[in-house]
Amino acid sequence: MRALQSTTRSVPRSASRRAAVAVSAAAPGPKRVVITGGNTGIGFEAALELVKKGHSVTLACRDDGKAAAAAARIKAAVPSAAVDTLHLDLADLGSVSDAAKSLLDSPAPIDVLLNNAGVMACPYMTTKQGFEYQFGVNHLGHFLLTTSLLPKIKASEGARIVSVASAAHAFGKIDFDSFRSSKDYKEWPAYGQSKLANIMFTYELARRLASDPSAPTANALHPGVVRTELGRYLVSDDSPFYMKIMWGMMTPFTKSPEQGAQTSIYLVSSPEVEGVSGKYFDNCRPISSTPASYDTDVARRLYDVSQELVAAAVDSAAMA
Repeated sequence: MRALQSTTRSVPRSASRRAAVAVSAAAPGPKRVVITGGNTGIGFEAALELVKKGHSVTLACRDDGKAAAAAARIKAAVPSAAVDTLHLDLADLGSVSDAAKSLLDSPAPIDVLLNNAGVMACPYMTTKQGFEYQFGVNHLGHFLLTTSLLPKIKASEGARIVSVASAAHAFGKIDFDSFRSSKDYKEWPAYGQSKLANIMFTYELARRLASDPSAPTANALHPGVVRTELGRYLVSDDSPFYMKIMWGMMTPFTKSPEQGAQTSIYLVSSPEVEGVSGKYFDNCRPISSTPASYDTDVARRLYDVSQELVAAAVDSAAMA
């Protein structure tokens, strides 16, 4: 497939119409969608649009108060909305494990998992289990949640796993020595690594599930550069001056959260992508990711190492 150029400009009207038509033509029957970080930004906009179409959503969020407030806003806009909340702190694999158990124990199905939450370009810090924060939150937390929920997701016909990645994956490479190290840490390469990991996990998961007729599809997406809380570290008091200047220059070309949510909504609900798996999307269309993202040896190793890391962390948390 010929590589298409991604863009940071506002989503074209044709892409907005494409997503709207696709959602309107979604397959019959309401779906239950679990959305990480659904209390704000593109996750909230996706949740709001999906409940308008009759789907039910679970907002899986770190801040219970913000999650409850988001659910109340959705109910105010759509009184008939089926929306609930779930505590999920992706920076704590014990919390991720607890959230997964709660979802597995619930009688409600999981038709779609939208891995939406994330952090971008933060100063060096670590998760509760000692992993570099961006890699730990953006990749390992979602890796554990996704793999833990697979048995239940498989039970839903036509289920989907959708992961919000970024064109910034082009800035990163998978450095297996960096996952617990502050050596040579730089905010943007670390963010790029975490987003590259999202895409490579998506591709590897799709390959591993390809022979299973009951398996969900797995796809990743670039939402565009969106005006959300994700950019909070770019304009904080501690941010380097050049980052503030860069964000200020980019702002006129960014998307609104509603625009940024369109590809997520499309991949969650459109019949056009029924059975499509192992792809990367931008503006509701499949595009090529970077050559590094197609390295199957690195992807296989990343999957296996991630599995080992989260298993050890969860075991340690259980023994504490």
